[in-house]
Amino acid sequence: MAYLALYRAWRPQRFKEVVGQEKTVTALRNAIKEGRLTHAYLFSGPRGTGKTSIAKIIAKAVNCENIGEGEPCNVCSSCIDINNGNFMDVIEIDAASNRGIDEIRDLREKVRVLPAQGKKKVYIIDEVHMLTTEAFNALLKTLEEPPDSVIFILATTESQKIPDTIRSRCQSYNFRRLTGPEILERLQQVATSDNIELDKEAGQLIARRANGGLRDALSTLDQIYSYKGKTIKKEDVLDVLGLVDELFLARLLEKILGQDTAGIIEMLSTALGEGKEAQQLARETALYLRDLLLYMVMGDETEFLVVTAAAKPLLEEQKSKIDRNQLLQALRLMMDTADKLRISEGNRFILEVAFLQMTQIFSSETPVVQPTRQEARTTRVQAGSKRKPDAREVLWNHLLAGVKEKKIPTHALLSQGKLLGARDDVLYIGYKKGYRFHKERMEEKDNRELVEAVARDILKRNVEIEFVFLDDEQYNDIIVKKAIEYFGEDIVEIKD
Repeated sequence: MAYLALYRAWRPQRFKEVVGQEKTVTALRNAIKEGRLTHAYLFSGPRGTGKTSIAKIIAKAVNCENIGEGEPCNVCSSCIDINNGNFMDVIEIDAASNRGIDEIRDLREKVRVLPAQGKKKVYIIDEVHMLTTEAFNALLKTLEEPPDSVIFILATTESQKIPDTIRSRCQSYNFRRLTGPEILERLQQVATSDNIELDKEAGQLIARRANGGLRDALSTLDQIYSYKGKTIKKEDVLDVLGLVDELFLARLLEKILGQDTAGIIEMLSTALGEGKEAQQLARETALYLRDLLLYMVMGDETEFLVVTAAAKPLLEEQKSKIDRNQLLQALRLMMDTADKLRISEGNRFILEVAFLQMTQIFSSETPVVQPTRQEARTTRVQAGSKRKPDAREVLWNHLLAGVKEKKIPTHALLSQGKLLGARDDVLYIGYKKGYRFHKERMEEKDNRELVEAVARDILKRNVEIEFVFLDDEQYNDIIVKKAIEYFGEDIVEIKD
């Protein structure tokens, strides 16, 4: 028999097996028991919280041959066929791939046909918000005058995209995210049943990372079990998911607060060298900062996402060293960085300069709110304006200072340029057209190698330097275009 994924094997088959969603479960079970089911339901809420599972329980209940107290029996032929996906009158439609008007017109035709196998035809339309406007209009006509033998259950993760005309014709239920203890209890139940030795800290970590979705938690447990076997510890979860533990994050923040640039780069280099993803590092740092911020506000009542008892003493020390406004800036920076890293090619560079920028945020006693891109553009043209350096400028200042220590003439030439961004392990430095002499001198071997050596000392890896001309009207290189998008508004053109 083929292996069945844990989230499928443990899908609830009765209302009493559903984790969480108590109000929804009670209301629907009572409606079935009292024969008060309506013709259309709208289930909305985060993924993995039970929308489709409850829809299938309803489908079984309305077709069950031995219904009792609003619960399907799960032993009659109808229940067994629905559980096995062989019941002709329960139709599941994925609106993400069947979103057009033709598919809905076909549905409208088939709705008029009486049930072939059971008492009711149940249409479960998942991700219904993906339907086109025309398809919604076609579905609306069916919802207005539905046959008595049909029940529609619409499920969505984005209820705000459902037209009011559809919503008003459905009975709506909102599914909440599950709590950590609820998810942990089910994980422990699954582990015990499958003879998996799940360490408590490992289970807590999986539960916290599931973000309220039981399906995601079970899928994670399944993944780790496939890789690590029947004994699962916290370290196994960190390894498989590419996470760093909270002690690493606490020590990293200590380096940031201590303005230890070399230490920061070294810790990031170590984590990346162990196979951790740059985006995940940024996301984990954001979660740690979130825990610290809430701990400053709520104390021991905080529901932590990454911090455990082992890191609590460090958290206690750090909250007295940090201004809340600075922490908000740093948190915003890490959230933005994690978002940028989803689509970037120069992941390592973006991560490093973001952490360098964080050292700047925590270096001033009076924090300055980071400007939006439009505000930054406006600030640049205002003479005498003062603003906090962005990430690119932080690295540029470190580079200039390092070169100045080694060779002042080279610093004089370099200082007329500007750091634009990076592609892989190449840093781009731009010069305006009037500084051709400076650019050409910097391209000489001695000067180039000096700058590369300083950059290597800062970033703890080999990098190359490319000098380019600035051009206010056009640019050709797509990678430099991406660098501009992330690191500034200047326009550059690569010159051969």
